[in-house]
Amino acid sequence: MGNVKAKDVSLLAKIIGVVIILGGSILKWTGIFRDCNIQEVCLVGFAVMGMFGTVDINIMLDKIFKKTVE
Repeated sequence: MGNVKAKDVSLLAKIIGVVIILGGSILKWTGIFRDCNIQEVCLVGFAVMGMFGTVDINIMLDKIFKKTVE
C-alpha cells in the first residue's frame, strides 16, 4: 500500500455510505431487513460518510485560505 491520501479515503467513505443506504433500502423494501426502518439505514450510511466529513472541510478551508509561499 503506497501513499494513501485523505481525499481518496474520504471519497471511498462517501461511496461506502451510499452503498449502505441503497443496499439497506433495497433489503428493507424486499422484506429481508424486517426489524429496521429506513431512518436507521440512512443513519448508518450518513454516519460512515460523516466520519470523514472533516477531511472535506479541511480541503475546502485550505482552498479558501490558501497561503502562497514565496
